[in-house]
Amino acid sequence: MDKINTRPNLFVVGAAKSGTTSLHNYLDQHPDIFMCNLKEPHFLINNEIGKDRIPIGICSESKYLNLFLKGKETKYRGESSVMYLMYPEIVIPKINQKFGEDCKIIIMLRNPIERAYSGFQHVKRYNVKEDCLDFNSAWNISEERYFSDLEMTPASRYKELGLYYKQVKSYLDGMKNVHIIIYDDYKKDLQFEMNKVFDFLQIQKVEINFQRKHMVGGWQWDDEHMKYLMMKKNPIKLFLKLLIPFKCLRKKIRRKIQHRNTSIVPDISDDDVQMLKLFYKEDVQKLSVLLERDLNYWTK
Repeated sequence: MDKINTRPNLFVVGAAKSGTTSLHNYLDQHPDIFMCNLKEPHFLINNEIGKDRIPIGICSESKYLNLFLKGKETKYRGESSVMYLMYPEIVIPKINQKFGEDCKIIIMLRNPIERAYSGFQHVKRYNVKEDCLDFNSAWNISEERYFSDLEMTPASRYKELGLYYKQVKSYLDGMKNVHIIIYDDYKKDLQFEMNKVFDFLQIQKVEINFQRKHMVGGWQWDDEHMKYLMMKKNPIKLFLKLLIPFKCLRKKIRRKIQHRNTSIVPDISDDDVQMLKLFYKEDVQKLSVLLERDLNYWTK
C-alpha cells in the first residue's frame, strides 16, 4: 500500500462555529473526497496544547493516519479540526513536514461577534467545565481561565478565536494552497460556494444534497445538574448503558430528556454586541485589507 495515498492532504482548519460541520459533510459527498469519520481529531495540536483539553482528540500518529485508510482511492483525504486556525505556528510546520506543501487548506470565517456568542453557547451546552451562566462573565475570564486550567477546552477562548487577521495571514504566508469562505456567502448560496471549493481543489463540480442539517444549536440546558448528568461520564450513565444495551433506544431516551430539560437560547444583549464590535473592529479592518474584501459591516 502506498503510504502517501493514505495520508491527509485536505484540512478545514476553522473557524469554530462557522459552518465547518456542514462543510465537512458536504465535502464528503464528493466522490473524489474522503473526509474522516471523526470530524475533529485535532492531532496536530493535541500534544502541544495539552491532551486533556480535547477528550475526543487523537494524540497517536498511527491512530490518526488510520482515520484516512478508507480514502486510499480518492484524490483527497481530509479532516476538519477547527482549533487549527488559532494555532498556525504549530499546525503549518507540521502539515508541510509530515504531509507536504501541496496540501489544501480551507478556512471559513463568520462574523466574530456571532461566532463568539455561538461559541459560548456551544461550550456551555456540551462542556461541564463552562460554569459561567452569562456570556459577559465567561468572556472576561476566558484567557486567564484557559491558561490556569489544563483541562479547559480551547473552544472557551472566546476572544482569541475571533481575532482572525494574524491567524489567516499566517496560513496565507505559510501554505501554498489556501481557500477562504465567508460564512455569509456560504449561507446565501451553498452550491455556489461549494462549486468554488471544487474549483480550488481542481475537481469536477457535483450537486450537493443540502437537506440534512448539521450541528443544530440554539438551545441550552435549563438545569446545570441535568447538564452534568447528561454530558459527563458518571455511574448513573454507566448503569443505564448496561440496563439499556441498545444504542438507538438510548438515543431516543436522551432526545426526550433533552427536549424536556432545555430551552431556546436568548439573544445576545445589545451591550454585549457593542462591546464585541469595539473589541473586534480593528482586527476586522486589517482582515478586510488582507483579503481585499470589505467585511467592516461585521462591526458597524
